[in-house]
Amino acid sequence: MSHYQHLSIKERESIWENRIKGKTLSEIAAMIGRSIATVSRELKRNSRKGTYRPSEAQARYKKRRKKCRRPLLLAEGQLKETVSRLLVEEQWSPEQISHRLAMEGKATVSCNTIYRAIKAGIMEAKGTKKNRHGRYPMSKYLRRKGWRGKKKSNRSPQDFIHQSIEERPKAAETRKQFGHWEGDLVYSSFHKVYIVTLVERRSRYLLTGISKSKRPKEVADVLCEMLQDMPPRLVRSITLDRGKEFAEHFEVTRRLSHAAFFFAHPSSPWERGTNENTNGLLRQYVPKHTYKVPFSEALLECFTHKLNHRPRKCLSWKSPFEVFFHISLHLT
Repeated sequence: MSHYQHLSIKERESIWENRIKGKTLSEIAAMIGRSIATVSRELKRNSRKGTYRPSEAQARYKKRRKKCRRPLLLAEGQLKETVSRLLVEEQWSPEQISHRLAMEGKATVSCNTIYRAIKAGIMEAKGTKKNRHGRYPMSKYLRRKGWRGKKKSNRSPQDFIHQSIEERPKAAETRKQFGHWEGDLVYSSFHKVYIVTLVERRSRYLLTGISKSKRPKEVADVLCEMLQDMPPRLVRSITLDRGKEFAEHFEVTRRLSHAAFFFAHPSSPWERGTNENTNGLLRQYVPKHTYKVPFSEALLECFTHKLNHRPRKCLSWKSPFEVFFHISLHLT
């Protein structure tokens, strides 16, 4: 590793002063602690018409120093526009952008470079507020909630649960087969609606629907509507929690005979980890306790489209849409 340091303005002044006194190059080099070649090169490079001035030499050095640096990748140009669009409009992370650009062979830019550009404020227009990018950060108290108690009910969850998660096919556990889903409800307190979410375990592909209440019959109707166009080979099993809203699951099975339902253990969300993780991503667009957030069926469809076309590290930087439908897209 080289420990060479460029000449300072004081060293240049010393070279100029001793040169006037008639000192030799070897004497000047010994006085400033540099090699003879360094002093000789400095005088040859920065002398004009046989005259050496330290202030002019320092100015020329700074000018050359600026030119020798590699230009910033995200200063201006098509690459900056692409990265900015994926950050602001699609809400991709710098790591997702970096790997997806490399995967499509368009550019090579590290995630650290993108993070530095964001910190420097060159990726967005001036005056933009923090926590923008079209999504809403989750508050810390929402990320991990303690036990809040259970409402008393005359009906036990065991009354409608027929198959526990232990009876689920092994292919669902290993993610080697398409058609195994996990489901849940995501509540929007401001809009007073429930979003029914279904996530395919292997591809992480997301389906969403809107239910105006938690009534089991209405939730069952939404589930049927979401799955009715799916071929049987893509709906093999559905894993839910033990909420009362899924009590009419047998109605879905009656309409879609190939759909088998399984239920996780009480207070065990990690048994449906794929769905819980995706619900967290959806909360970036539909926060639980943030008011005056725009929402509609069209917006929900847009949010779902964004999540299904966002590359995932667990899918080798492919999107859930690509894995689920076995196609390749140009997402950048």
